[in-house]
Amino acid sequence: MLSSTLLAAATFSAGVTAHFHLLEPTWRGDSFVAPASQWTYPCANVNETTDIANRTLWPSSSGSILLNGSHPHALTTINLALGSDVTNFNISLVNTFNQTGAGVFCFKETGKANLEAGFKAAGYSGSGDARIEGLMATVQIIQAGASGGALYNCADIVFNSKAQLLSDDECKNGTGVSGVEIENVSGNATQAESPSSSGSAAPAGSTGAAGRLSPVVGSGMLAAVLAWGLL
Repeated sequence: MLSSTLLAAATFSAGVTAHFHLLEPTWRGDSFVAPASQWTYPCANVNETTDIANRTLWPSSSGSILLNGSHPHALTTINLALGSDVTNFNISLVNTFNQTGAGVFCFKETGKANLEAGFKAAGYSGSGDARIEGLMATVQIIQAGASGGALYNCADIVFNSKAQLLSDDECKNGTGVSGVEIENVSGNATQAESPSSSGSAAPAGSTGAAGRLSPVVGSGMLAAVLAWGLL
């Protein structure tokens, strides 16, 4: 079960409403406290967790991500970098989607297919846990809300064959909280007035839910952002 600290954080109403908590995996440190700042790329000016014993254990097929957002809607991206002392978050676990509703949002097995592709691109061929057992990495979550500025939080992880996903009781979205895919929209004003009706939610308990969330490409991104009032 989630620790009492995480449960308290999940229900905590932050004084700075433009920020978000990263509850799982455990974030590097409290990015609400100076000199940390969620406005600072790439990891909110919080130092890496250097002690491997203090990193969150993650399954080789990818782990759970639980965050508590304060935006009514936020463009959200989840990236990963392999290794330690990382600066290049070149694995996109979850392409940009719109998290709607303020509150707790969860992916149970985050971007499984994208992680596997990232392993292969990095030279970790084959299959099974042994190829990446003990490999360190960092998860980066980016959110852009009403101000249009990007916010960052990071969590340091280590891949471990005994790591577990969050249970269904632990990994569930708050009331009114969901994820909607972002699709390209043309310059047609009628199309740009509202999100695509074909946008699908990201159910918290679904394996590979990120696979149904499409990235924004080309000039359509600006149109979609303007249409949803995110700038």
